[in-house]
Amino acid sequence: MSFDLVIAVLRRHPLLHRLSDEQLQRFARAGEIESYEPEETIVSEGTLGDSIYLLLTGAAEVHKEGAGGRKLALLRAGEFFGEMTLVEAASRCATVVASEESEVFRLPNQAVHRLANEDPRAMNLVLVAIIRVLSERLRHMNETVATVGQLSDWLAGSLV
Repeated sequence: MSFDLVIAVLRRHPLLHRLSDEQLQRFARAGEIESYEPEETIVSEGTLGDSIYLLLTGAAEVHKEGAGGRKLALLRAGEFFGEMTLVEAASRCATVVASEESEVFRLPNQAVHRLANEDPRAMNLVLVAIIRVLSERLRHMNETVATVGQLSDWLAGSLV
């Protein structure tokens, strides 16, 4: 993929669309685009998390061994995963598998820190976008937990 095409694809990603051309070029140079076939593992639970991934095309499923290997989420183009590596390099808490032909932009943790030092304003724009998405994910999870709690209360009451 040519550098101009990489820029064009990254420009459409919701986390990066507010960056200037210069900032976007800096991001494009800091990472790389990887392609995955259906059923191909992108990241594995328990391995060292050293990059954030922006899903550019396709879709991917998130699985967790502790949940019996069941699918926890379906990610579509425009979403991201691996954001915990922005805070710390730790073990991956889930496995992400391409569910169709997919392209991801992999941005290594070291590159993120370098970009933050070189252009804090650009990194601030990206981090605010990430925080908004994480807030929405947390809100959704809270709703799910509340629903499970209500179901549990109902079941407990119906068994008495």
